[in-house]
Amino acid sequence: MDRSLQDIVAAIGELPALPSTTARLLELLDDDTVGVGAVLGVIGHDPALTANLLKLCNSAYYGLRRQVGTVQEALVLLGNRAVVSLAFATSLGDVLRGPLAGYRLERDALWRHSLAVAVGAAHLVDASGARALRERAFTAGLVHDIGKLVLNAPLKAKLQQLPQSEGFDVLVRGEREILGFDHAEAGAALAASWNFPAVLTGIIGAHHDHAGPANEAANGAASAGGADGPAGPEAALDPGLLRAVVAANLTASRAGLGAGTSCADDALWRVELANLGYADSEASAVLARLPGDVAALSGVFGGRP
Repeated sequence: MDRSLQDIVAAIGELPALPSTTARLLELLDDDTVGVGAVLGVIGHDPALTANLLKLCNSAYYGLRRQVGTVQEALVLLGNRAVVSLAFATSLGDVLRGPLAGYRLERDALWRHSLAVAVGAAHLVDASGARALRERAFTAGLVHDIGKLVLNAPLKAKLQQLPQSEGFDVLVRGEREILGFDHAEAGAALAASWNFPAVLTGIIGAHHDHAGPANEAANGAASAGGADGPAGPEAALDPGLLRAVVAANLTASRAGLGAGTSCADDALWRVELANLGYADSEASAVLARLPGDVAALSGVFGGRP
């Protein structure tokens, strides 16, 4: 990791430490065999988290046929991994909700965008036949932009505000010109410092790797990630998950949920969806459903839709 980036991550004074419950949920997210007892042992001791989780399970987003009254019922109806993923999202909300002056983002703007990419990524891998990856995709989408939390303070210190209306490439290039690295690199560094699973760290570091045909993009992305940052040697990226987050990021932007950044490149959006097996007609359907899903979730989480 670049020394100046390492110093910035180590000296983040404005960010709270990762909540202890969130850290414990992270451990469960990385456990493919997580059991009911382990989930209840974390969630059951946090009344606020339990209440918010049950509100989420009973929201229009899930559309369950009966009310969920306990965490145990949620585990039966949604599954262990889905409940852990939702609990993680609930616990991370306060970290992602603040305003980011360096990016000209008001309170909740990053949170809404993060939810949009989480929902979009989950839907994309689900509809493409990889349903088992749904919860992993949701979590990866939720945390993909945490690097903006890292770079906000140094951007403000340099009295710089990044343009937010000219597309992802302009944003990333501006970060590199001002600071020497971008929010994807910074996010991977922060994820490593918070002990995120290697696959999440890798996706955070590679989520702006839009390029070319599906196989070329996926194979190139597979070399990113790991504990040492976006190009670390212990890479553990799942190319399908990465492509889902990349496509969901573009979809969220086109739906007006891009945290201030617009995606003007229609062709790139369609290429990334094609990488996941979506035809043009299906791409429009994905775009159309996203705002409603995010509005439903935002209302439950307490943010502005």
